[in-house]
Amino acid sequence: MQTQPKPLVKLNELFAQQPCWTITQLTTAFDYSAISIRRFLKQLGYFSSFTHNNKWYTLSSIPDFDNNGLWFYTNIGFSRHGNLKQNIVHFINKSSQGLSAKQLAEILSVPCHAVLNHMYHRGTIDRFKSKSDFVYVSSTPKRKNQQLMRFQSQQVAATAPQELTPQAAVYVLVEYIKNPQACFDELAKAVAKRQVIATPKAIARFFDKHNLKKTLL
Repeated sequence: MQTQPKPLVKLNELFAQQPCWTITQLTTAFDYSAISIRRFLKQLGYFSSFTHNNKWYTLSSIPDFDNNGLWFYTNIGFSRHGNLKQNIVHFINKSSQGLSAKQLAEILSVPCHAVLNHMYHRGTIDRFKSKSDFVYVSSTPKRKNQQLMRFQSQQVAATAPQELTPQAAVYVLVEYIKNPQACFDELAKAVAKRQVIATPKAIARFFDKHNLKKTLL
């Protein structure tokens, strides 16, 4: 079995004592330049923090990443997805309807307002104004449109009445007669084209209340 060079052995020992170090701390701990230490870290494999301006380092064997690909040691954050900007892009693109600065801060445990504003003006991400805050979405047109449509449909669902209005009920029945095989989602979309709000759940309750035979959701 090949023995590691002494500097690598020393680095492993230091990280066994403490899982996170800055380059300055490591240069103080033993007599090598910052350039040499970065080379040793590359040989061992490492992550740099996405918090604290990327100044903290840990060996790649140390983090126990959560389902979001994040790991924290005290308030120092490391990620499988890279630096803070790369994490922001990752989580925004992954979200179904975009994320606010508050939601991103909850995920990443670090304030994001200033970085988000900078990234928006650079065109790295896009955003739109909701009633309460900016919602940040992908800069890729196809993904952005998907997120906008999802956000809008969720807003409609949240404000839509839980029961069908008489007008909505009439339109739903008309669409149902035209297409008896349509599911509740399809009926909701059909009446929406007539500028009538009828959620799939409200339609389902209407069918159940009036003992209409409809089982597809």
